[in-house]
Amino acid sequence: MRSFAFGTAALISLAALSACADATPSAGGTPSVVSYLPSSAATSAAPPSTSAAPAISTAAPASTSAAPAKSSGRAKPVVSDLSQLKSLGIHLNEGVLIDVADDGQARWLQIRKSGVDFTGTAKTDSTMMSLQAAPVRAKNRVLIKPPFWNEDLGPGSCVADTAGAALKLETCKAGRAAQVWEVRPAGDSGQFELHGTHGVVRVDQGKITTSGTGRTGLQTVPFAN
Repeated sequence: MRSFAFGTAALISLAALSACADATPSAGGTPSVVSYLPSSAATSAAPPSTSAAPAISTAAPASTSAAPAKSSGRAKPVVSDLSQLKSLGIHLNEGVLIDVADDGQARWLQIRKSGVDFTGTAKTDSTMMSLQAAPVRAKNRVLIKPPFWNEDLGPGSCVADTAGAALKLETCKAGRAAQVWEVRPAGDSGQFELHGTHGVVRVDQGKITTSGTGRTGLQTVPFAN
């Protein structure tokens, strides 16, 4: 019985020495620690590191959505398309004389105290006109703006149509139909007709008529010529 007890004690001592050997420092001075953490616990710690990735990618859409704001700007004002008139040789945006074509006389549109008609026979401030694009969507629409009456700041002056025999010079006003003229080409030689709110302009011996008689063909002549 004693020998059996001695043998058992010896076995216990050997097991204790073996356990101490496992905790002995390694050559580098750091104890070798045996981890008893279950493999399932190590695996459960991995998801937090992967769940952070979507947070980084969510910032991309914000930078993309800001792009349209940079490209937006003020819309351009609406003006009539005068490209056809320019191609026909009608002078635009410069000082011109508006002449009655094919009458064999120098009769130009002129501003007078009694109104605006075609009695001008000399190049003066009162006969210098300028055809400029009207602020409308329709094609070939112009404002007739005498440069001498449009030198100062402000809305300027425009030639307006009337129901009577003479036209009228008045302060330019956006949206006023009487100041918008349709330049209707009359052939390919640069001749045209002026159509206002009261019909086509007709000229007889320098006077604008309302009887339905008179010439309708007009042309622009550069004022500097």
